[in-house]
Amino acid sequence: MDLVSMARKNCRGDVQDAGSIVSAFRRLHESAPEAVLFTFVDDKGRDHETLTVGELAAAADGIALSLRSWGVHVGDRAVLVYMPSLDFVKAFLGCLAAGVLPVPVCPPNPFKLKHDMATLTTIVDSSGARVVLFSTELDQALSRADATGEVRWPEIPWYQTDLCPPGPATPAAWHTPTADTPAFLQYTSGSTGSAKGVIITHGNLWHEVRANAKDLGLGPDTRGVFWLPHFHDLGLITVILNTIVGNSLNTYLMSPLTFLKRPAVWFDVISRVRATHTAAPNFAYELLVRKTSPEQRRSWDLSSLRLVGSAGEQVRPATVRTFLDAFADSKLRPDAFYAGYGLAECSVSVTAGGRTALTLDKQQLEAGRAVPLDGASDRPAVRYFSCGRVTKPGAYVRIVDPKTRRPCPPGHVGEIWVDSPTNAAGYWGLIDETEEVFRARAQGEEPSREYLRTGDLGFFFEGELFVTGRHKDLIILRGHNLYPQDIEDSAREAHPFVRPGGLAAFSVPPDDDSPDERLVLFVEVRRGRLDPTDQEAILRAVRRRVQEDHQITCHAVVLGTAGTVKKTTSGKIRRSACRRAYLSGAIHAAQTTIGVFPTSRRDVRGMEAAR
Repeated sequence: MDLVSMARKNCRGDVQDAGSIVSAFRRLHESAPEAVLFTFVDDKGRDHETLTVGELAAAADGIALSLRSWGVHVGDRAVLVYMPSLDFVKAFLGCLAAGVLPVPVCPPNPFKLKHDMATLTTIVDSSGARVVLFSTELDQALSRADATGEVRWPEIPWYQTDLCPPGPATPAAWHTPTADTPAFLQYTSGSTGSAKGVIITHGNLWHEVRANAKDLGLGPDTRGVFWLPHFHDLGLITVILNTIVGNSLNTYLMSPLTFLKRPAVWFDVISRVRATHTAAPNFAYELLVRKTSPEQRRSWDLSSLRLVGSAGEQVRPATVRTFLDAFADSKLRPDAFYAGYGLAECSVSVTAGGRTALTLDKQQLEAGRAVPLDGASDRPAVRYFSCGRVTKPGAYVRIVDPKTRRPCPPGHVGEIWVDSPTNAAGYWGLIDETEEVFRARAQGEEPSREYLRTGDLGFFFEGELFVTGRHKDLIILRGHNLYPQDIEDSAREAHPFVRPGGLAAFSVPPDDDSPDERLVLFVEVRRGRLDPTDQEAILRAVRRRVQEDHQITCHAVVLGTAGTVKKTTSGKIRRSACRRAYLSGAIHAAQTTIGVFPTSRRDVRGMEAAR
């Protein structure tokens, strides 16, 4: 079966003619062509550029006409390589208008051009793209970085869409898709392997934006402020496409680099424009607390915020508590904080509305059981934050044993399987992987029900989903299931020199000295140069804290500066890549590595004596 046939098979019949992003924008253009859809702010938080409905229609029309003149036909793929800007929004909608599948990607870093161009070439080849669309701004940046011409660029035509003349703004003449028509390819971040092109259909998108409107409380009075990457599903679908269909008017966008350089700009803009919605991954809320002062926070009025979303990575209860405490004087309502869970393969969202934390018995969790503890218990405990409930119409979520494929009993941890109208059609060009991931069947259920295997582990408690981690990242030591983020949380609190976002825990195979898997920990430090005393203090503190909290010994600790821990373009930890770097020996030669420190028997005896 080809992938387009798979898309038709995956489509739910009740939405064949229900609508699409294109048809919704058409209606918006007819009713409110002068409405401002987007405002892009600069690195100081000042309004830099606005885009009305009519201006977007004209720009998209012009790009659609240009695509046809360049010989790009309905169903062809176009790779979109843009810096954070409104040029990307225009190009994406222009592709939809022409019936061309956009393939958004992370723009190459001029300082890592050779590596990033190789990644881009892989995506161009994988998708079978006919053209690359980009902007003059990016062309100038990349040309300066490749002044000698030594970097291999993808050998297909490149076109600058900001040079395309506007069209007549006639959305009525745009390509009209059906629900099962592929809309775009979303390349996954590859946190546990190589990136794959997820086929998102127009039906998927329509179901998703309709569910978002209800779950997130979106409407004409919504005003959002976001810095989420435009080339990832959360920023693209939840933010940009929801705005394009009219679920939110006047969305403020900024570059992720602006946030990373000056986190306060994010909330400067929220306070200034009286935003109602914002969202970011967990790390952003930690960074915001660390990089802002009490005086700054008191100067902001955040009373307009109805929803402060956290998604894209695991939500730490400690982060939520610290963030809400820090912003109590900013008039931020605690019930505005809202966690969700999703993935590209499900067109973003699976559950929504998480607002509570749950304390679990740590030893029971290591045995695969989720047993809550009350506040009076003195047993070892771990805490997880709720990702909310399954609210999407027609969606069904199961917790399944990944080995036996049997549904787990209540209160047991298993793999999260999803049957939803937003399940994507599959992976582009990967038939076997599509069957394995998107066509899973649970033992004892009707064979007609097919699930998406998320690869994430979790459990339900009182109807709410709690995600415990990635199945492939699970560390199994002496029969106990250990979650890497719990070990990383222990290490991050061990010493003030440890960088909060710079930790990766993983296991490596047994060797001649040990029949068991062994724990390795990558630890980034705040300072590039450490004297021997500081270095020893960090190692001792990290090893001891991990031993005390988890009763396991680190086989080795790798100390390094920022960049030692491998991450995806969305900031997720690539533990499998860290493992490969360690096992291959590449980590020893990395410029960011300070040292690789195996744990000696003397170190173990010292930790035991200190207990």
